[in-house]
Amino acid sequence: MLLRDREHSSTLSLTILLPKSSRMMLARDTLSPNSPICGIDPSLYLVINPEQCRHLNPVDLAAKAVAGGVSTVQVRSKSMSDHDYGLLVEQIVSALRPYRIPVFVNDRVEVAVSARVDCIHLGQSDETVGVARNRLGDQAHIGLTVRSMDEAMNAPLEELSYVSVGGVFSTRSKYNPSPPIGLKQLKEIVDHLKSRDSTCPIIAISGINLSNVDAVLETGVDGVAVVSAICESRDPKLIAQQFRNKIGNCHSLAV
Repeated sequence: MLLRDREHSSTLSLTILLPKSSRMMLARDTLSPNSPICGIDPSLYLVINPEQCRHLNPVDLAAKAVAGGVSTVQVRSKSMSDHDYGLLVEQIVSALRPYRIPVFVNDRVEVAVSARVDCIHLGQSDETVGVARNRLGDQAHIGLTVRSMDEAMNAPLEELSYVSVGGVFSTRSKYNPSPPIGLKQLKEIVDHLKSRDSTCPIIAISGINLSNVDAVLETGVDGVAVVSAICESRDPKLIAQQFRNKIGNCHSLAV
């Protein structure tokens, strides 16, 4: 598992390998359900869009998907009010607390603040990473989407827990004004980001399903973000298991 940690290693009572940066590798099942989330594993990253949860409510879907192998969850809604969005985030956080799975809020920093969540995912048109850090604190996890080489070159990797690259393919889950970047450009961006900081996890997003995930992983990404393939499934646990089998554990625990 790939984890990016923002706490000093002396606060952890775990067997860890701490490379040059603050990135850590640790086994999720060694953590107490009541201990704080210290790092994230974005290898199988579920983006929950409530409007796409056709067969299960978002809370039940999140729990089943995590039971199948999802390692990080983001809640994304462009239509819900801040109040309703915050309530949904709180419900999903509560449901996933026994699994110690981080839950990211998409875009809305103030919703994260009100829901007492210190994980935020930002797009290029959202609040800046600096503003989010000021509002959520030094230990907050911040993810950022980049859609081009220019944006990759300007991404503040030292401030990020991961970078999301895309959209890779066309998708129904979100309106993307830019055309899909495709696998070739994805690999170019991944290579550039890794040359800048080999410890910052990189995930691919948009249109990723079980038929194309192998080709996506061959570009060198550390994980994939999945939306429709799980949200629209009647059996999100099974689909998550199938993704997890293809992804595997990107890194095993090193001691």
